[in-house]
Amino acid sequence: MFNNNFKFLIVGAGRGGTSLLAGLLDYHPQLEVGFELYASAYLMGNKISYDGPKLFQERAKTFADACKRHGDNHRDVYWGNKITTEQIYCLEADTKTYNAKQVDVLDAFFNKYLKKTKVVFVLRDGRACINSKINRTGQPLELACERWQYSVKCYKFFQTRHSNNICVRFEDLLLKPQATLTSICEFLKVPYTDEMLKGTGNDKMLTDYQSDKLDTSKVKPAELPAECMEKITEDLKYCGYL
Repeated sequence: MFNNNFKFLIVGAGRGGTSLLAGLLDYHPQLEVGFELYASAYLMGNKISYDGPKLFQERAKTFADACKRHGDNHRDVYWGNKITTEQIYCLEADTKTYNAKQVDVLDAFFNKYLKKTKVVFVLRDGRACINSKINRTGQPLELACERWQYSVKCYKFFQTRHSNNICVRFEDLLLKPQATLTSICEFLKVPYTDEMLKGTGNDKMLTDYQSDKLDTSKVKPAELPAECMEKITEDLKYCGYL
């Protein structure tokens, strides 16, 4: 029914709403979403035997090829996957580890290896996202700030250097779910259906993430220490949160 069945990739910061969005879209009868399939094995390199200056290229190509093969097994739906910007950052680390020839990781990854793949990027207020990283994953404050800031780097890339994406806000997904999901469906060229709203209980999500409804309390920004706010203020302004 469809060609090039690895149709889309959901991208966003860890604790930034990617699981919820994937869970909702996965309930659309014409869509199926993988939850970080092949990310640990290839983007993070747990199953990559190669070790050298072209590690980024090896990881990126292997991930893209695995997703394309997986999509080919889903001919009756549009298949997509979801990953986090932390996993993409692992590709950035590869180039630094080996002091390899300078590589524009985001450009190569999305505009070369995933050239025909649509991207749905979800952005979350850094104050809430960082707070969630600290409280739910135990990350140190400085690391949580840096990881959210890298997600903003990705957001800027999609805004300025990538032509096949849609960027949505986690807060809009919670407060205006029908409108937000409708815009994504139009981008993916499938009709909107209310069935997606039942995806809050999708059993592909971690048990702690599953719910019988959208939790709008998560839109509230958290209080962060002054040193963190000083570091992220310009990015918050760029993203329209201040």
